[in-house]
Amino acid sequence: MFWNDWYGWQRNLWDDLANLDTRFARPNYRRSYPGVQLYTQENDATIRAEVPGLEADDLSIEVQDDLVTIQMEKKAAEGEALRQERPAGKFEKLVRLPFRANQESVRAELKNGILTIHLERAAEDRPRKIAVAAS
Repeated sequence: MFWNDWYGWQRNLWDDLANLDTRFARPNYRRSYPGVQLYTQENDATIRAEVPGLEADDLSIEVQDDLVTIQMEKKAAEGEALRQERPAGKFEKLVRLPFRANQESVRAELKNGILTIHLERAAEDRPRKIAVAAS
């Protein structure tokens, strides 16, 4: 029994080593691209995303309740790259806010490769003070 387990373990090890170059040849950028920072205050939030080399036409932003979806497509450069550190392709980033956003007041700006999205808290989601009547 030990030798059967040993043989299976050894075979799996050699298979893993044989596939090592294909496993790590192309990193998965989709999880971490683009880099995003979320800044919140009591009644508003700001999202900053690093999107170097993109134009405003390459971006799509959707806001639904407390979820902001940033979609982008970055075209690959012409020719064969000797070194490539910036990913190309279609990307999507989801950012969950700590409150529901007012969809009519969302503003987005792209300047120097930084996408800035300003969101206000929805009026129905803001805390309200209730006056207590004394009798």
